[in-house]
Amino acid sequence: MERAAGEDLPAWEVLNTSFQLLHIAKGQDVFSAGEWQPYIYVVRTGIVKLTYLSEDGQEWIKSFIGEGDFFACPNVLIAGLKTDYFATAIEDCEIEQIDSVSMKKLTDHYPVWQKAIRQLLEWHIVRKELRERELLTMSPEARYQSFLKTYPNVAARIQLKEVAQYLGVTAEALSRIRKRMQA
Repeated sequence: MERAAGEDLPAWEVLNTSFQLLHIAKGQDVFSAGEWQPYIYVVRTGIVKLTYLSEDGQEWIKSFIGEGDFFACPNVLIAGLKTDYFATAIEDCEIEQIDSVSMKKLTDHYPVWQKAIRQLLEWHIVRKELRERELLTMSPEARYQSFLKTYPNVAARIQLKEVAQYLGVTAEALSRIRKRMQA
C-alpha cells in the first residue's frame, strides 16, 4: 500500500481489528463463487488463481495473483452482490485479508490512502485491459509469449494445464506452441 501511495500511510491501527493472516493450503479455496466476501486480499507468499466455471463445469482462469499482488471481488465491494468466481491457492499461501469497511474508513479520512487505492486500481485496470486485448486480438502463441513476459515468476511454478486454461487453449495446443517456439 505504501509503495502504491509513494509515501508512509497513517492510521494503520484502524486495520488491526479487521486484519487476518490466512494460511491457505495448496488446492484450498480462499473463497468460492456465490459467497459474500467483502475483503481485500494481499498475497504474501504463494500463488492464487482466480477462475470462473462455465455452465458445463469447465474452468476458465481469469488471472494469477502472486506475491505482493492483491485481489478482491468488485461484485461484492462495489455492487453488493456475491462473488462470481473462485480464488484457489495453487501453492501453499500466506494471505492478508483486510475488511473493506475498515479500508473505506481510511480512504474517507486520509487523502494519502485514497491515493494508494487509486494507484492500485489503476494498475489493476491496466492489467485487465492487457488481458482483454490478449484474448480479443492475439493469437494463442502471442498470448503465451505475453503470459511469459507478464508472469515470469508464476510461469515457472504452475502446471502447463493451468497455463493452457489461462490462454484459452487445450494442453495439447499449448504443447505444440511450446515446440514451435523452441524450434
